[in-house]
Amino acid sequence: MGVTIKAVLRDHIMKISALKSVFIFVLAFICVLCHIHSASAHGEHANASKKTATASEAGDSRNALKEFVLHAKAHWEVPVPRERSLDLWQQILHEVQEQGDWKSGSNYLILVDKQGRSIAHGYYESAPGHDISVWRDARGTDVVQELIEVAQANEQGGFVDYYWDDPNDPSDSVISPKSAYAVNYTVRALGIEFVLIGGLHHEEVIPTMLEVLRKYVPEVKASTVKDPDTLKNFVEKASEFVTHVYEATQGNMDITNLLAVSNRDEAWKHNEIYLFAITKQGLAVFNGHDPDLIRTLTFNPMNVVDGNEFEVGREMVRIAEKGGGFVYYLWDNPLVEGDEINEIGKAKGTSFKVGYVKKVTLGDDNYILGSGFYPEEGEAYLTRHREEGRVTRGIITVCLVLVFIFGAVWWKLRSR
Repeated sequence: MGVTIKAVLRDHIMKISALKSVFIFVLAFICVLCHIHSASAHGEHANASKKTATASEAGDSRNALKEFVLHAKAHWEVPVPRERSLDLWQQILHEVQEQGDWKSGSNYLILVDKQGRSIAHGYYESAPGHDISVWRDARGTDVVQELIEVAQANEQGGFVDYYWDDPNDPSDSVISPKSAYAVNYTVRALGIEFVLIGGLHHEEVIPTMLEVLRKYVPEVKASTVKDPDTLKNFVEKASEFVTHVYEATQGNMDITNLLAVSNRDEAWKHNEIYLFAITKQGLAVFNGHDPDLIRTLTFNPMNVVDGNEFEVGREMVRIAEKGGGFVYYLWDNPLVEGDEINEIGKAKGTSFKVGYVKKVTLGDDNYILGSGFYPEEGEAYLTRHREEGRVTRGIITVCLVLVFIFGAVWWKLRSR
């Protein structure tokens, strides 16, 4: 009996030892594969770029520049343990600005975010934090913006040609063509995509807000407003634009200047259609038709009623606070003579207007953004609109009643 037990135990021990050996072998094999994979991004590219992968050779040719940028990307994208990820990020920021493989004379790298803000710059120490995408070359090309676009369009990146005369280089006395190369680069430590650029030379850029806003163009303009649907779309898109630009400029521009600077090519005004913005207290912060109203106390819509005793400003705020919607009131049509009213406490005119308002939050401040159009049929438009609304609601009610009746009949027949 004892012999049998010993034999069984010995047999189990041998099986366990065999399984342990297999497990160790598999684990070792996986480790080798991981090592090969982590080295492949850097090693394979480095082997293909032994002569042109560093900054000292990057200026030899377009291909050398491309290899330089891709080599840097591969070098910095090598996976590291999570606990070392932030150390790698600090190393990248240091290596971009120090003479070595990634910086040599006029050959260096630039790291920007998708909005064109410099994260790391191999030449200008003051560049990080500044939006260098506002820089244009000698022919007016938005070079950085084009580099960002080409990096998004191709996994391997691409070239952008530009023209520049280096003021610090006596031999570069004419505006000559140059090439820059850009590729998407993921900073694993942060989980954020940036754009890695090589070959770009430019003057030091400390942009004004006017220059920054130049690249932001409203998607929908006042000229598109024809009816309630296009009016709503105009105000909604204007709201999205204001929010996006405010966040992109890190809150460094208030809504008044933001809308004023971006009001190009009739973006916020076309004939009698215009955009306006007020605070919840009724203070005008932007008016596409009458700029003199801005931040003055000469007129406050919160304190006026129209010819129908409709509290215009208060109703705008109420509807905007509920998520936005249409407002119908009497106002001054800029294209109509004789409809103006200049009485204290009264709306500014007698023309029927269809408005749309929406609340916009910028930082700690809330604003009411709105616009409107003047239908040719005047107040008859509102009567027709209300009649159509009643008919629609009636049809919906009848449908719901029929559904309820059919449901009750079906349930009764089913329960028999």
